[in-house]
Amino acid sequence: MSYLHRCLDLHGEVTARRYGKVQRLDAVERDVQDILADDGGLWDVIRTIHDHPQFGADMFGFLPAQVERELKDSDWHIAWRTLSPEELIAGLYGTFRQIEPTSMVLRFFCPERYGIMSSPVAAILGVRSKRKPEVTYSAYLRSLEEIREKRGFGRVADVEMALWALQVGVRDGLLPDEHAHTLRGDYDGDTALRQLATRNLTVQLFSENSKLDVAEALLSTKVDVAGQLAGIVFEQLVGERVRRLQHTGSLNLKELIDRLPDKPLRKRCHDARHIRNDAIHKPGNVTWEDVERLVAVAREIST
Repeated sequence: MSYLHRCLDLHGEVTARRYGKVQRLDAVERDVQDILADDGGLWDVIRTIHDHPQFGADMFGFLPAQVERELKDSDWHIAWRTLSPEELIAGLYGTFRQIEPTSMVLRFFCPERYGIMSSPVAAILGVRSKRKPEVTYSAYLRSLEEIREKRGFGRVADVEMALWALQVGVRDGLLPDEHAHTLRGDYDGDTALRQLATRNLTVQLFSENSKLDVAEALLSTKVDVAGQLAGIVFEQLVGERVRRLQHTGSLNLKELIDRLPDKPLRKRCHDARHIRNDAIHKPGNVTWEDVERLVAVAREIST
């Protein structure tokens, strides 16, 4: 049994330590599935989740008083079971106006496909808030599904519960050392999970910021990485600038800079080229001020 499956087995114990009593998600799940089997409606499902004595639904947001009225005034909820995941997420989010209670309803409706959106699990996955919460949740689900496929879980909800127990029970220290010590070591050795989190973080970072903005943001903490990133962007920008003016064939960076018609700019670019070379080949020699100049020249070239 993998360590994540052991974390899933400890989910109930972690909820007891976190909330003062065991949260019986399995009991809620059974009751919701009974309602679905009896052809119950979406409001019946929502009400059952929020009223369930063995689950504290309010931890994911209170049930707004207008939800029942808004559901019954809408058309989408009538055929809610036949909607695509995107349509269902959008419909529920439009009603709740928060992604956590939206995800909670989806999790009990279809645990094979959905999990509850929570900050502990998002932290493990490296999923950060995007401009649209529905988009954040979709990225969250994709990561859960990837783990489900690769780690032998039957359902997305089980992956989410395992990761929640890992973060809250192990990394935050709620579980006793007899459980936590071994599991913490297993997590520390799980490079694939950390790579997934890093990928999520970097995809969002570069989708919302230019590479030069990222390089500048790294200046105060990772000068070597900032210099390497800025050096790559600088070389690309010089090539694009020169090729817009003339056909260049296959030229190296020095030859490209020599073809710039603006002599003062050409000199600044050659100075930046030397910084770029050190940043790539001798990163320990590059200072904060060097990289700042490299970024400034790259921005000048891009205009």
